[in-house]
Amino acid sequence: MNAQHIKSSLNPNLVVTAFPGHFATSHCHNSHYIDVTRIKHEHMMAREAAVTLAQRYSYTDSIDTIVCMDGSEVIGAFLARHLANKDRFNINRDKNINVVTPEFDHTGQLIFRDNLIPMIAGKKVLLLISTVKSGKTIARTLECASYYGATIQGIAALFSTVDEIHNIPVYSIFTPQDIPGYVTSDTKDCPMCKAGQKIDALANSYGFSQL
Repeated sequence: MNAQHIKSSLNPNLVVTAFPGHFATSHCHNSHYIDVTRIKHEHMMAREAAVTLAQRYSYTDSIDTIVCMDGSEVIGAFLARHLANKDRFNINRDKNINVVTPEFDHTGQLIFRDNLIPMIAGKKVLLLISTVKSGKTIARTLECASYYGATIQGIAALFSTVDEIHNIPVYSIFTPQDIPGYVTSDTKDCPMCKAGQKIDALANSYGFSQL
């Protein structure tokens, strides 16, 4: 696969790698795998992502808790720090922001354990996720957080194919417009499948495995 390294138009210090091919996930098929591994796990990249995302929320949205999905906890910790900086105009100045992650129970349902519920119930929550394609994962997370009494302030992502989910805006660092030729579709409507193109790899938030 001929990978392409793409810089963010919002922050040139942030780079993703786009692998072209026919990728199947549990919810959709995609023409590229967008690798955000470095942003999630490299200290400097994670910090840069947090700075970029914080610019969207620092002066407009009160946030008590960041709910992290898809291994975005490192970014979440930096994001909490930048949201709570001492800027006099910052709504969240000096706030002790929680950074939490739900878990999947044995039935696949997202839950928060009793010790984390006080950080969710009645709190103003920002959802943070690495990539949004079909939106099904984030929709489940919205349902889970709302069940525990959270007020959702926004959805932040590294890469997203959608602008909003359930009328909640999605703010992302990368979009399909940054990836030439990027296409995502429901499994049953996949143009690559209809053209007889074999699946190259199975993909999820952890990475991809070639077939």
